Amino acid sequence: MSTINFINKITEKTSVWEYLFNLQNRKPIVLYGMGNGADKILNLCAEKNIKITDIFASDEFVRGHSFRGYEVKKLSEIKTLYKDFCIMTAFATRENSMIEKIQKLCEDYELYSPNFPLFGEEYPDYGFFRENIADAENAYNLLSDDISKENYINIINFMISGRLGYLKNIESAKHDALDLLDLRDNLHYVDVGAYNGDTVFELSDYLYSKNINIKKITAFEPDKKNFAKLEKNLKERNLSDKYEIYNLGAWSEEKILYFDSKSGRNANFDDNAVNSKKSVEVCVNRLDNVLHIAQNSEVLIKYDVEGAEYEALTGAKDIIKKYSPKLIVSLYHRNKDIFKLPLLINDINPNYKFYIRKHKYIPCWDLNLYAVPL
Repeated sequence: MSTINFINKITEKTSVWEYLFNLQNRKPIVLYGMGNGADKILNLCAEKNIKITDIFASDEFVRGHSFRGYEVKKLSEIKTLYKDFCIMTAFATRENSMIEKIQKLCEDYELYSPNFPLFGEEYPDYGFFRENIADAENAYNLLSDDISKENYINIINFMISGRLGYLKNIESAKHDALDLLDLRDNLHYVDVGAYNGDTVFELSDYLYSKNINIKKITAFEPDKKNFAKLEKNLKERNLSDKYEIYNLGAWSEEKILYFDSKSGRNANFDDNAVNSKKSVEVCVNRLDNVLHIAQNSEVLIKYDVEGAEYEALTGAKDIIKKYSPKLIVSLYHRNKDIFKLPLLINDINPNYKFYIRKHKYIPCWDLNLYAVPL
């Protein structure tokens, strides 16, 4: 595909923020939700001179309180106040009932769902993808099926515009995506960023449904409280004879990093955490230094390390070169992940097929790369 043809597939030229700046004179813009997401949106809107007229929340969360100087209203109150309005969602969800509610709002009102990068970067616009067009196109050309290529373009257009229509028909069930890996008996599963063990159990249930035997589980989790939950949950699931776990982060070298420890799924390495009351020192290391893989093993490594995927993959170069493990890699934590991570793996070992699958979530979270050795 020529670069011109690829660029032409990116049809959204105007970022959601540019659009809302021009829209605010025609209809009020209201924010749906509170918390960290709302803080980010309000801060960016203030920076870009976009007026948020009101904030509303789901009825069960409205208790007569305020947020950032706004009285938090119910949707019914917003409907009474304004004949027509534009909604911006300010939270992430994978719950079916909430997704259905947002989709219904999308049918009745103009609605946008900004896709903020999770870790410390500018919001991506068309200019961002133009600046990185060579890498974006090269990653697109690595994709092995039409579904992945369609997903890739839709995701880029969504990242720019915040229009949920781009995500409507691209969701895949986790089991269908795992089928792409063609997993075999006596699997060694390596969970990098294991949290409390939820993804270990998700894979175990899938393997059980397929009558595939899991031989060994190796899990890495740097947060101490999450690690304690992981250890407890693995014991309760009677997997004690199969697993080894490390209270360790995966990185490109052995060192000490500061961890912004919130004891949740989004706890992460943060250069600024050294000055935070919540910061803790965490040991990190290369998987190449720590992980033992038996010869001729069937190996699957999952990376969900809250923005440290590039460093974690770099620290497993020798393993990826020598053993060609099957890989599941999160692509949504940083703006460049969608093209930077496939290119990195291909540079380490060019003998992979690549697939991109998006699972149920608003906004574009739970987006994974599935890499299968040729």
